[in-house]
Amino acid sequence: MKFPKNVILESVVERKNHPTYGLEFVQELGNDDAGYDEMVVVIFKYQDKYYSVEIQHLHGDNNYDHWGDEVDCPEVIRKEAVTYYWEEVKKELVMA
Repeated sequence: MKFPKNVILESVVERKNHPTYGLEFVQELGNDDAGYDEMVVVIFKYQDKYYSVEIQHLHGDNNYDHWGDEVDCPEVIRKEAVTYYWEEVKKELVMA
């Protein structure tokens, strides 16, 4: 779905809601390297559906500087994942 560039930049990119247009900020995913290189995906809600927009700042260039008047934001759904990790087994010494 396409959204106006100014609405996306004023709200979603700033991680805040846009009540006039009806956008609700949901979540930010990604990596921010102390402002030098940034690649994040912002999830937002519009009319009971969720959409995402990718924000990139690489080598001093912002991807949103190259957007047209409208930004194509794909619809997304939430998927839950279970994450496992490995931990060393520590055996206790039994004193007899």
